[in-house]
Amino acid sequence: MMISGLWQKPTEDDLTRIVAMMEDLTFQDRISRVPDENLRAALDGSPDNALWVFRVDGRAVAYAYLTEMATVLPKLDEFGVFERGRGYGRAALAALAEKCAETQTFEKLWLKVVDGNDVAMELYRSIGFGEEEFLPQSWLTRAGDTVDVYRMWLPLEPLRAKTA
Repeated sequence: MMISGLWQKPTEDDLTRIVAMMEDLTFQDRISRVPDENLRAALDGSPDNALWVFRVDGRAVAYAYLTEMATVLPKLDEFGVFERGRGYGRAALAALAEKCAETQTFEKLWLKVVDGNDVAMELYRSIGFGEEEFLPQSWLTRAGDTVDVYRMWLPLEPLRAKTA
């Protein structure tokens, strides 16, 4: 079944859910807590940051916080799925890649993922992220651990070519 949804600006209720997920101890080794002022700047139209929710049938099922939007290489800084195990993550990520590809100046979307987060790595690879770069001991988790991460890139030109 094909999941269809839209990336939209979050409501205040959505923002509460996003912050709760960022603060959830279950994800302290995978998700950062973006400072409130950065989230507010994204909501207020910052040229460098974006905060969106992915809605399916009117429900927010995932969120994305992007940085470096004023460059040619935007970063998917945080990505979370509220309803896991239903295919929403894959649908949301594919739609996010397409949304980024609509901006002609964007060359690649990139992200970092914690080494050992195999579910996320497989999801990102399935969407087309690759060009992986191993970065040892380069991220401090909310638990206070310094961990290895991979930087992954998604070229956007092939997505533009598919829709042209």
